[in-house]
Amino acid sequence: MSADVQAPDELRVAVEEFWPSSEWENALAIAQLESGWDAFALNDSTDAEHPCGTVIGTREGVTITAERSIGYFQVNSCNFPGWEWQRLYNARHNAGTAHLLWDNAGQRWSPWYFSAKKLGLL
Repeated sequence: MSADVQAPDELRVAVEEFWPSSEWENALAIAQLESGWDAFALNDSTDAEHPCGTVIGTREGVTITAERSIGYFQVNSCNFPGWEWQRLYNARHNAGTAHLLWDNAGQRWSPWYFSAKKLGLL
């Protein structure tokens, strides 16, 4: 069974709205690795001593910074300081923002480096 059949309907619909059909399965696979297809997934490593963007370590030679990543695609709201971050729990808003990141990266999956690498997309 392909990823698009198993994915939550709201996510599948949003992916189909924003990405070309040739990228639907890749987008759904990225979302599955990033959040387990949990619309309310939250990875918040920020605190008073580690605000957004503070270097907190390295992984496989890649610098890791404090983040507040939200929703299906784990969009890092630290990159959008003027936005109301809770809106990223909305599937369409999350997927649309993820598409913006994908498009700004030259239509590549590099914003989700570790997931994309695992999937062989980089």
